[in-house]
Amino acid sequence: MSLSQDRATLIRLNKQLGDLRSKEAGEVKKIADAQKKIDNAQRSAQRTSSSSMAKTYMSTASREAQKLQTAQANQSRIANQAASKTQEIGKLQERISREEERERKKDMAAEDRRRREDTARQKRSEEAAAANTQALQQRIADLEAQVSQFIEAEAGNAPRFSPVAPPGESDAYDVFISHAWEDKDDFVRELAEKATAAGLRVWYDEFAMKWGDSLRQKIDEGLSGSYFGVAVLSPSFFAKQWTGYELDGLVERALSGEGRLLPIWHRLTKDDVAKAAPSLANRLALSTSLMSVDEIVRELVNLRDIYKTKSDDPSGGDQGEP
Repeated sequence: MSLSQDRATLIRLNKQLGDLRSKEAGEVKKIADAQKKIDNAQRSAQRTSSSSMAKTYMSTASREAQKLQTAQANQSRIANQAASKTQEIGKLQERISREEERERKKDMAAEDRRRREDTARQKRSEEAAAANTQALQQRIADLEAQVSQFIEAEAGNAPRFSPVAPPGESDAYDVFISHAWEDKDDFVRELAEKATAAGLRVWYDEFAMKWGDSLRQKIDEGLSGSYFGVAVLSPSFFAKQWTGYELDGLVERALSGEGRLLPIWHRLTKDDVAKAAPSLANRLALSTSLMSVDEIVRELVNLRDIYKTKSDDPSGGDQGEP
């Protein structure tokens, strides 16, 4: 029998026991009433002087005595039934308690099993996530290494060139940063500041220009006076006229061998670049989605050192004339 059936049976038995207790109480009351009437009749028979009245009282006492016996018999029978019912209820309660304990242990075991399974599943998920993260980090590191190797190889094969220091400047710039002003706050300003802190001479409009300067003239001076130009390509960049002018200058200098163009993709994919500037889509570029500002700055410093070493080499390596 199931636990739910036992519980239903217990409810039914308790109700039956309650009914028996009520019936037993009724019989006890009948016994008390009959005994009282017997006592009254016997006293009345003793006090009366009439023999007929005495006979009547004794008849009443006899009838009540029969009722008393019947009530006592019923009370005894009902008490036995109640005792039997109580014993049955006790056994059933013990069985229910054992079943409930088994159910509790079963539930605890199931909960423990679920907890272990959840823990194991969570561990597998975390291990898989860690493995994916590690694989992604390794992939990014490999790509960064490939980019660095390619750029260094390209730099090593580039012809020597020496940019001309802008008017009023004693030295040429290492980097010219072409960008849209919308990208200053989230990337460009930090790039310029960290590049400067790393020892690079950076042409950046907030550093190089002052009130009243000619924008076109300063851009031309910055372009011609820099070893290489960084173009921060972004949706905002391709929407600007001045950035287009700067990009044309950087591309022209790169094609003529008088400078190096280093694109940085910012909030762009290769498809975006291909749509806006097809000629740049296949040019090696760094991406802000793959590299931090510090990593980009380290790459710029490395490039500066390679270009300057080559430019300072009188022989020009294995390349042609300057």
